[in-house]
Amino acid sequence: MAKKTQNIWDSYDFLELWQDKIFLGHEFLTWLWLTSEVDSSFSLKNGMEAEIFFENTLRLESGQGDSKHSVTCQLSKEPTTTEWAEAFVSVMNHKKVISGRVKIKTPEREWTLNLSGDNLSPKSVKITAGASFTSDEGGELGLVGQFLDRVACLAELNAVLEGLLARFMEIRLSKSWESDELPRLRRWVIKWDQEARGQNQQ
Repeated sequence: MAKKTQNIWDSYDFLELWQDKIFLGHEFLTWLWLTSEVDSSFSLKNGMEAEIFFENTLRLESGQGDSKHSVTCQLSKEPTTTEWAEAFVSVMNHKKVISGRVKIKTPEREWTLNLSGDNLSPKSVKITAGASFTSDEGGELGLVGQFLDRVACLAELNAVLEGLLARFMEIRLSKSWESDELPRLRRWVIKWDQEARGQNQQ
């Protein structure tokens, strides 16, 4: 008699499994924000080049349940490093980025979007450059062309986000995460903090 194959859902509750791993989305956004402040430009495995900028809204959080504490930073359209003061202090106090407004630039296109670490699903996407379909014709033909162009742009955005996530997971699961990447980002945050304190004392 053939042995019955155990279904993974027989031993795991999907919602519990998702909640158990959701921290990776928050770690990804925290890494993406800090790395964008240090490096700005990303070379992805799929051959794409992307520049990342976090804009005027950034939400950070720590703890769970009654002990949860959140900070929302509302800043200028393209905040400077100094303007991120509260956010950097929050990271130093072990808060993680749970959502933000992100601008992504490639040589061909530019997107601005809201990104949440809970599901990493882009929302309120604005495409501000690089539309490939142009038509002087009105009516259905023009509308269909615009729709197809937007679909292509969103597919490209998805490829960039997947490339960024793949790069993060490769680093996160490697030995260099603890030995190189985290110390590198911590050194940068500490250096920023020291420079900011020095400026405030002048």
